[in-house]
Amino acid sequence: MSKHVFFAALAAAVLALGVSCAKQPEAESAAPLAVSMETLYAENGYPVSVRTLKAEEFSVCLKYPTVLQAQSESTAYASLNDVVRNINVKVGDRVERDQVVLSFSQDNQTFEQARLSYENAQRTFNRSSALAADISRQELDTVRMQYEIARTNFEAASNMINIKSPITGTITRLDVHTTENVRPGTPLFTVTGSGGFETRFYVGADEIDRIKIGARVYIGNPEQNIEGRVSQVSLMMDSAKQAFPVTAFFDAGGTNGRNLVSGMGVDVAVEIYYNDKALVLSGTELIKTGETYTAFVADGGTAKQVAVGLGETNGLRHEITEGLYEGDLLIYEGQHRLEEDMRLNTVTLLADAGK
Repeated sequence: MSKHVFFAALAAAVLALGVSCAKQPEAESAAPLAVSMETLYAENGYPVSVRTLKAEEFSVCLKYPTVLQAQSESTAYASLNDVVRNINVKVGDRVERDQVVLSFSQDNQTFEQARLSYENAQRTFNRSSALAADISRQELDTVRMQYEIARTNFEAASNMINIKSPITGTITRLDVHTTENVRPGTPLFTVTGSGGFETRFYVGADEIDRIKIGARVYIGNPEQNIEGRVSQVSLMMDSAKQAFPVTAFFDAGGTNGRNLVSGMGVDVAVEIYYNDKALVLSGTELIKTGETYTAFVADGGTAKQVAVGLGETNGLRHEITEGLYEGDLLIYEGQHRLEEDMRLNTVTLLADAGK
């Protein structure tokens, strides 16, 4: 081996030894730091956040897609072949019952025949009435009957020409425009009343037993404050949908000014459980060991682990049925590193149940 190679190897060995020696004091200094943290916790307590448990409202809902329908809604249809001549309203206008919404041609043949027949019968009746003393009672009654029949036919023909609103409400749809040709059965317009909305949705066999008549129903979720009630629960499954139809009603006064429209697709949330004085914990506040759930509470400055019983669940929120009581100081942060009777240092205290 040459001198240069020998000295190079010797230098590398010395350098490696120096690096090793330089790291050793750093490793030795880590142990006192860890001990100091444990000592700090032992002296001052383990830092945790606690909140005071307070009873609150708790509910569980099931959601279903559906379509809103106005409870009072009526569509007018054409009953003859004709041309739309006049439309007196627009969508959004309010109309009264029997108000003329649109008109067809006044020279319609059916209408003209009924008008002429009525006017002729009216003149005959007026003449016969003036000669009542000179004609028999039977003849006068016959003339009166013919007049009444002609009047009725004329009114029917007039209603075929001048289409009236069947109910009081708001024009929510116009299906025709002026100069449009229509046939019998053509939809003309729809009027929606102000009596509220109704909806039908379908529930599976595994959930139908949990839905009761009178249960609260919300459009979207309870926070939106559009509340209705279940009005009908069918006991017979719909064979086509393989589900049970359920009907809910939303009163017009309970929409809180929301612009609900007949035919609107919405999600409804049906309340299947409600407790106005529940103790509620989130999933992160619970500790699960096998099938057992526990929680930590602060008791006189130390940690106490208690087994809890769970009731209903809504997402990540759980109803507590046993093990905890109103007023308990629940440890909601730092609990996963605690042990029984460990000394605590409360860094956050929430007085109410909500965080």
